[in-house]
Amino acid sequence: MTQFETEIYLRYKQIIESQGVGTSVLAGGASPAPQRVRMEDLLDRYDAFCFDGYGTLYNRGNFVYEGALDWYIMLRTAGKEMRLITNAASDVDSVLASDAAKRGFAFSEAETISSGSLLKDLCTELRYRGVNRRDVHEVYYIGRETGKHVLESCGIKAVAPAAEPVEPIVAISSAKDTPETYEQAVKILRRPGSMLLVLNSDAWAPKIPDENGVTAREPVSGELSERLRRDSMCEANGGAGCETYYLGKPFPSIWEKVKCSLPAGSRVLMVGDTLGTDVLGAKVAGFDSALVVGRNVPADELEADEKALGIRPDYYL
Repeated sequence: MTQFETEIYLRYKQIIESQGVGTSVLAGGASPAPQRVRMEDLLDRYDAFCFDGYGTLYNRGNFVYEGALDWYIMLRTAGKEMRLITNAASDVDSVLASDAAKRGFAFSEAETISSGSLLKDLCTELRYRGVNRRDVHEVYYIGRETGKHVLESCGIKAVAPAAEPVEPIVAISSAKDTPETYEQAVKILRRPGSMLLVLNSDAWAPKIPDENGVTAREPVSGELSERLRRDSMCEANGGAGCETYYLGKPFPSIWEKVKCSLPAGSRVLMVGDTLGTDVLGAKVAGFDSALVVGRNVPADELEADEKALGIRPDYYL
């Protein structure tokens, strides 16, 4: 990981610990060395398998990782509960499920739980939280055009790129900023009482491997959001910066939704490619985790990254 990426995921960990969620797990001693396994080795150990999407099963376009469809078919054939748990906020869950199905992963809408789907609950919480309640009706938005469907499903309007919302609220779903939109977002977030909604907490993501099988990584929405948060600190808000809300993995709300969707008492495994969202999130949920090495965590950086974040998965895939 880059130093900045490490700082972002450590911040996530600190936020979760400050909420008293999963504190005993996150603050525990050294974890045992993860087992190196194949998916078939895990088949009888768990009742439910949760999968990250991008970087674990597939990537942009029609790209599917080698062996991922074999996992899917094996688990479906065995009758296992399966969930797609994604930080993608590029569209509503029905569309995300349909896109996964086009790649061969036929998750139903009910089996698809995205970070964007949590926005409606957050807006309700903000509306009724007491003296500091806020109604979110319009925002300054940076992300894919289809991400506006997530806002619209919550009754939220995205203002024009050169405009400012009445309330100083910025929402980020992907790193689609330009110098002009970034400058405008900072201007809004430096207003007193500003709020930043991070609809996708992923800080870095793997690109599709090149013709030599080499996987490059790139900063995404979580990285953009952290730069905005830091740049929002100014004299007008006493140096505190904007109030920031994160949706998706590793934060608790998405795991509560996952648990409610599964049969009580299920033995659950989370499979993902990122230490700071998938593995950390699984620990918050009380699930075991399996890390797919070599995508968002290069094999030669694995040990250092685990040490930097203080977390390890139960298995390496």
